[in-house]
Amino acid sequence: MVAITRIEPELLMDRLDGRYNNPNAVQIRREIVKSGLPTKRVCDILDLACGPFGSTLTADQHMPDGEVLLVQPTNISEDQFTTKSSWRISKEILDKKGLKTYKPGTLLFARVGVYPHIGVLPNGAGLATISSSMIAGVPEDETDTRYLSAFFKCRFGFLLLLAAQKVTAQPTIGTSEIGVTEVAYPNTLAQKYIGDKVRQAEKLWAWSKIIRKEIDYLASNGTIYAATLTTNDKHNLPKLSDLTDRLDPKYYDKRGVAVQRAARSLGDSLSRLVLNITNGFEERNFVDDGIKYITVSEVSSGRLDVSKAPKISADIDVPDKAKINEKCVLVVRTGSVGSAAKADFRDCGAAISSDFVRIEFEDEATAAAVAVFLNSSAGKILQHKISYGAVQPHIGHEELLALPIPNYVLDLKDHFLALTHGFEDAFRASQALSIAARQLVEALIERQITEAQLIEAENALEKGDDSLDRAILSRLKTDGMDGKGDPLFPYIDRLYELLEQATQESEE
Repeated sequence: MVAITRIEPELLMDRLDGRYNNPNAVQIRREIVKSGLPTKRVCDILDLACGPFGSTLTADQHMPDGEVLLVQPTNISEDQFTTKSSWRISKEILDKKGLKTYKPGTLLFARVGVYPHIGVLPNGAGLATISSSMIAGVPEDETDTRYLSAFFKCRFGFLLLLAAQKVTAQPTIGTSEIGVTEVAYPNTLAQKYIGDKVRQAEKLWAWSKIIRKEIDYLASNGTIYAATLTTNDKHNLPKLSDLTDRLDPKYYDKRGVAVQRAARSLGDSLSRLVLNITNGFEERNFVDDGIKYITVSEVSSGRLDVSKAPKISADIDVPDKAKINEKCVLVVRTGSVGSAAKADFRDCGAAISSDFVRIEFEDEATAAAVAVFLNSSAGKILQHKISYGAVQPHIGHEELLALPIPNYVLDLKDHFLALTHGFEDAFRASQALSIAARQLVEALIERQITEAQLIEAENALEKGDDSLDRAILSRLKTDGMDGKGDPLFPYIDRLYELLEQATQESEE
């Protein structure tokens, strides 16, 4: 079957290939023109530069503790810029190779990869340069790069970048393809209003990381920390008190035994705290709308993230043992063991797969404390210690309940609950603000909101009046502006409180 795309002469560019002129991309260009918004080519508002090619920067020059961040596509593959899997180089190599450094606010494009990731270099990144897999865009005027990132992450900009890619051995995109891409270019005040949502998301995400560090710090003490540093040898001599009916060597590795001894000396078994313990249930028929069904990937980060969870039909009779509430901790029992997460009150009613052990406690604070310890380095070591199976690791109820939970963790349970709530609030608000920025771009192009309304809201904010901002945010739903879904910001007052707290934290 032959597909024919008819294109108006004013929309024709130098590229005439089918990928660039696919029906979706052509329709998006039409919609941007119909919006009445000014447009500009990226090359007219950004100074674009590729990272060093060939043997300019070789793998042996990468180092984990280098002074210079070497930005890769993995740094911008999530909602926020992340350094979890960063490469670095030394300042000496940077100077020797004559590599350019980039300041915060630089727009970053992934040059290679199936999906054209995009992000912004955040404040606090320090000295940063880009790898050969990246393109940097430095603004030449008052262009708000956070607005541009929202544009390219919304459905309009994303499909334009996807169309601009060239596909041979792998999808690639160059400065010329990015440069000729036409973007909606509203007034700079409207750009700032949308860009500020991205900046606020960055601020809350950074604050959530600070809270997470405090949680991780409090989850350990000197005795536990020393045990986690134990070096594993080929041989170990366990004591009689370490022995159980397990005879496999992994169960008695030196580090695992040391951590268990340390935790046991400081507390008692998990079983004394548990109200009930069950497994989830198995269902693999997914639908577009229904009950959220939590799988292992939703807790791999150490927190429960249901935003991308699959859904099962509301007609399915979900057993009570598979329903979660805020007093539950979910422990991965098969596959990627070592992950645990406390359920949040906003996720009550979701169902869990059979890959989880669901542990319910009498109060939410105890659940928070146990989740914190199981997610700590010591907790992960203990979970791996009790896992069994060669091809796919498993965790059994009996050994899980026998794990020791230190008393110092339980003594801080109310504090851990408060920190967990603060972390969740900040993290979820950050996600919502990122979504809001994308929705605002889409709403602007689709003429659901006008450029003048955004300018008016921005002017009011600069004078200390947030009433127009609140009115706009209240129109945003999970399925877009003025949609039928749930409110994107159900607690706008709480959002403002979080932003104020994050601002104070950054100023201290």
